[in-house]
Amino acid sequence: MEQKRLLLAFILSAIILFGWTYLFDPKPQQQKNSSVSADSANTSATPSPESNQDIHKSQSQVSASPANSAQRRVITVNTPLYRINFDSRGAVATSWIITHYRESNHVGRKLYSATGDIDNQHPLELIPSEDVLKNSSESILPLQLLTGEGGLDSYLASSTYTIGGIESQNEKVEIDIKPNENKVLEFLLRDEATNTEVVKSLRFKADSYIVDVGVKFTRGGKLLPNLNLAIGPSIGDQGISQYSFYAVAPEFVFDVDGDASIHTGQQISESRDLQKVQGAVNWLAISDTYFAMAAVPPSPVQGIEVRSIKYSHEIGGVKEDRYLVSTSLPIPADGSLTKLYVGPKDHDLLLEASDTLETSLNRPVDLEGLINYGWLGIIARPLATPIFWSLKSLSRMTGSYGIAIILFTIIIYSLFFPLKWRSSKAMKKAQKHAPKMKEVQEKMKGLKQTDPRLKELQMEQLKLMKEANPLGGCLPLLIQMPFIIALYTVITVSIDFRQSSFLWMPDLSAADPYRLLPILMAGSMVVLQFITPAPTADPLQRKMMAVVLPAVMLYMLWTAPAGLLVYWFVGNIVGFAQQLIINRLVKTEDDGGSQLLQESANPIK
Repeated sequence: MEQKRLLLAFILSAIILFGWTYLFDPKPQQQKNSSVSADSANTSATPSPESNQDIHKSQSQVSASPANSAQRRVITVNTPLYRINFDSRGAVATSWIITHYRESNHVGRKLYSATGDIDNQHPLELIPSEDVLKNSSESILPLQLLTGEGGLDSYLASSTYTIGGIESQNEKVEIDIKPNENKVLEFLLRDEATNTEVVKSLRFKADSYIVDVGVKFTRGGKLLPNLNLAIGPSIGDQGISQYSFYAVAPEFVFDVDGDASIHTGQQISESRDLQKVQGAVNWLAISDTYFAMAAVPPSPVQGIEVRSIKYSHEIGGVKEDRYLVSTSLPIPADGSLTKLYVGPKDHDLLLEASDTLETSLNRPVDLEGLINYGWLGIIARPLATPIFWSLKSLSRMTGSYGIAIILFTIIIYSLFFPLKWRSSKAMKKAQKHAPKMKEVQEKMKGLKQTDPRLKELQMEQLKLMKEANPLGGCLPLLIQMPFIIALYTVITVSIDFRQSSFLWMPDLSAADPYRLLPILMAGSMVVLQFITPAPTADPLQRKMMAVVLPAVMLYMLWTAPAGLLVYWFVGNIVGFAQQLIINRLVKTEDDGGSQLLQESANPIK
C-alpha cells in the first residue's frame, strides 16, 4: 500500500511539474537625401467616428502590373533606433529592422537577430522574407490599406504612389533622421477616373519607437467609410530557427476594456471563433517573445478580424508547422493619427510609451499587456516591477546581468532563510514522528468504529499531527511561490537578458550552447535533496525523490534560458550552504533536548 502511495506521489509530482510549463506559458548603398518636411509642431488630430462594420478580406488577385505610370521607388528611413524600407508600390513596409535598444533617454546597446552572435551579427528583421510570403501565399504587408472592396484593394496594392517632400528622383532614396529630429514621409495616390485620392503620412521620431500614421482617403469628394490598416504578418525576430516554450512564435495580442488577451497562430487557424474579436478594442498587436508591432487607434474600434495561414518551415532537415498571423485595424479616413509602437517589449519602454499615448489620445492605454505574464499574471505582474528594477540596478552597478542575477539570488535566498529554517524544522519533526505515526496507524487497522481504543488512537494521531505537521514545512515554501513565479517570468520575458553574455554563455535569454548549466543545476539539485530533511524516514523514498525530481527538472529546463538556469544553479548552491547551517542548528537543538530529557529522567541525588 505504501509503495502504491509512493508511486502515486511520483505520478502527481510529475503532473504538477509538467503542469508548470502549461500554467505559466503563459496565460520574424543608397542616395542620401535630407530634404524631407520637418515636423515642427506636436499636434493631435481629433478622432472621427469609427466604422462598426466587419473587415472583409479581398479575394481578388493583385495585378502584377502597376496601375499608374509613377516610378517605383524604395525609400529607406534611418533613425538611431531602427531602419525601415518602404516600397512605393502599395506604400507598404517591406523591411523593419530594429538596430538599437533604447535605455532611459539615450540609445543603448546594439540589437541583432537570434541567428547571430556578438562576433557575427545579423540584422534583427521583424517582417517575414519574400520567400516566406510566397510559400504561404500571403499577399498582405505591414501598413497596407484594405477597404473590403476587391477591386479597390487590388488597385491600392498594385499602384505606385508618388513620394511627397523628397526632391531626389532616384529609384532608391535614404532619409536620415538624426537625434531629436522628427520627419514626415508622405505617399500620394490620385485616380482621376474615379476621383479617388489617397494621402498616407508617416511621422518618425528619432528617439522613439512610436510612429504616427495618418491616412486621408476620399472618393468622389467623400471620405471612404470603411478603411483598414494591415498589421503584420507575424512580426518578430525572423532569425529564430525553431520556436519553443521559451521562444514563442508570433501571436495576436489585443486589449478589450483593459484586459489583454493572447491567441497563437495555431489557435486562430483551428478556431473560427477566434478569427473575430468581440468588443471594443483599445489596441492590437502582432508580437513574439521580445518584439511587437502594436497599433493604437484614435478611439476604441470594433469589428476586428484576424487570420492565420499555416505553412511548413524547414531548417537543418527539421520541419515544423508555422503560422503567418495578421490582422487589420479600422482607421478613420480623415487623416486622424493612428499610433504604431514597433520595438522591444521592454517593461520600462512600454510603460513610457503608454504614458505618451495616454496623453496624446486622452484615454487609458496599457501596452504592458504585450508582456505575457502567464495564467497567474494577476500575481506575477505586481511583483515583476520591483524585480525588474532590482535586476537593472544591480546590472548598472556590476556591468553584467549575469553577476546581477547571482547577487539578486543571494539576496533573495537570504531574505527567505528564516522560512527555510522553519520548513526544515517542521520536516525534521515530521521525520522523527514518522515511526510513531506509522505505529498508531497499524494499531488502528481492524478496529471497529465502536471500539473505545479507536478514539484514543485517533486522539493520539491528531496530537502527533499537530506537533509535527509536514504541511508546516510546505507552508513557508508556498509563501514564496508568487515571488518565484514573478522572478521566473521576468527572466524568461525581459529583453534586458537578451544577447547579454556571461562567462561562456553568449546570450542569457537563450539556452546554454554547451548544456553545462542544466547538468550542473540537476547535479546540485540531487545533492540538495539528500541533505534536506523529508517528512519520511524511508531511505528508498528519499533516494527516488532525490533522483526523480532533478531528472524531471533537467528534462523541462534542458533548453531553458541560461539566465534562468544561472538563478536556479546559484540558488541551489546558496540553498546547500543554508541547509548545512540549518542541519547543524537543528542537530544542536536536538542534542540539547535529549540531554535535558536525560537529566530530568535521572535527577541529582
